[in-house]
Amino acid sequence: MNLKHFFSYYFNLKKLKKIKLFVFDIDGVMTDGKLIFDDNGIESKFFNTLDGMGIVMALKAGIKIAIITGSKANCIKQRFDKFKSHGFEDLIQGEEHKMPALLTLIEKYGLKDEEVAYMGDDVIDLAPIKYVGFSFAPKNAISEVKKNANIVLDKEGGNGAVRIAIDMVLKARGDYEKIIKEFYSF
Repeated sequence: MNLKHFFSYYFNLKKLKKIKLFVFDIDGVMTDGKLIFDDNGIESKFFNTLDGMGIVMALKAGIKIAIITGSKANCIKQRFDKFKSHGFEDLIQGEEHKMPALLTLIEKYGLKDEEVAYMGDDVIDLAPIKYVGFSFAPKNAISEVKKNANIVLDKEGGNGAVRIAIDMVLKARGDYEKIIKEFYSF
């Protein structure tokens, strides 16, 4: 954790400890935001494996992970189907107005607003960023998102920003060391 993240983490420790649901956007957060189309018009995206392991670690710690994205790309479903065996169940695609989906998730899990974290990078993420108990923005987020997020990370989307945010939450909750120890055993 760099110095900037350490101070952000330290000053927000009480809020981060409360997180039980972490909601993410895809394009520009889980990916670098670039869209790739093959000659048949099939869309592809690059996902970071560090972020994927962070998702697995969060799920192991009992943190619910949800995706709300405006994209309907099949590659997103393929990516997140891999996490179902770890307890992932909330992939919501084709939602440009994210608040109704977010409120449904909060109700589904019986959570308070302060128990929810959100990470987004663009204008369609502003309402959730302002609503939840804690919000993150990757380095490549638009300025309006950065102004409203609790923490702006020094990593860009698709380059480990998700993992840094998840690690902060896991450390604040006291789950990080316990989860890491599970990977030490043979």
